[in-house]
Amino acid sequence: MLKQEIKRILSNRNLYFYITYWILYLLFFTTQRFFALQTEAFRMGFSDPKKIDLLKESFLTNLAFLPLVIIATHFVVNIILPKYFFRNKFYIFSILLGVLVFVYPILVYFLRKIVVEPIVLHRPMDYSWYNYFMAMLIFVFGMVPLAWYKISSHLREDALLRQKIDNDRLNALLKLKETELKLLKSQIHPHFLFNTLNNLYSLSLEKSDKTPDLIIKLADMLSYIIYDCNSEKVPLAKEIDFINSFMELQRVRYDSCDISLNIKGDINNKQIAPMILHTFVDNSFKHGADKDSGNPWIKVSITFKDGLLYLLVLNSTIKKGEENDKKVPGIGISNAKKRLELIYKGRYELIINNSANRYSAFLKLQL
Repeated sequence: MLKQEIKRILSNRNLYFYITYWILYLLFFTTQRFFALQTEAFRMGFSDPKKIDLLKESFLTNLAFLPLVIIATHFVVNIILPKYFFRNKFYIFSILLGVLVFVYPILVYFLRKIVVEPIVLHRPMDYSWYNYFMAMLIFVFGMVPLAWYKISSHLREDALLRQKIDNDRLNALLKLKETELKLLKSQIHPHFLFNTLNNLYSLSLEKSDKTPDLIIKLADMLSYIIYDCNSEKVPLAKEIDFINSFMELQRVRYDSCDISLNIKGDINNKQIAPMILHTFVDNSFKHGADKDSGNPWIKVSITFKDGLLYLLVLNSTIKKGEENDKKVPGIGISNAKKRLELIYKGRYELIINNSANRYSAFLKLQL
């Protein structure tokens, strides 16, 4: 146990830093005191003072004061800095630091009278206000570098901690969004399949000759959903081909509906999240042509220009008050809004307008 504790202490890099610091501190003030004593000796008329004696006296004097300096400095650096300054209790920290700075020279005086003069110097020395303030300055001078080192270490650790917290939060948010996106995509595919199979079921009841061809077209569309839509992005041209096939399939069922698709711009080599555009087209049939028994119409316009995709879907609706069966709104548009927010946040604009006899959805998307 003792061996492990010694090993832990010796492996502490801060320990070597502090040992080096206090050695340099001792050498610096020994040199400073040596030259001060030498100057004082010349001033008092000693033409050739023994330098070795002056150096020895200077070293032993500073060595005697060193424990008090270390204790006072580390009291500031390791106790009141973490306990008050790092916790934003600046008022209490300032009071404690001020008291210590003013009390420290008094402690130096007692140490000087009890230890330095009788043991090191073997003679009494005068003590004036100059000595008081010099002791204060020396203490502050020795404390400031370690205090700055402690503060900078704290700021660095705090920055790393904040960065780790931010990274953890972003990773958690990313995983949450990925999970939500997978859930939304899993809802989209059954939603589309359910609507399309309903269409084919209606045609089969009518014994339409177009049913086999539409089943083949549906197979191609399902291939797009199963294989292409597993990717985060799909070619825009494929998404539009899918919409075109979907509208062709719907033309058979809604033969009385005026359906048009207009495409402008270069759609090649562009990528888009799968099934985003289709949702708004599908909604125009489900809540437009499917409910309008009069002369329904659906107009879809897709334009790509300057990196922006514009989708405009217009469809007729029955007048307010004529609904015989108010169904609960489907999940398509709701999912589309969530997916847009997850994938294209800050890069899209969606405007939906439902008037007395017309429903419109306008989407501007930065690809």
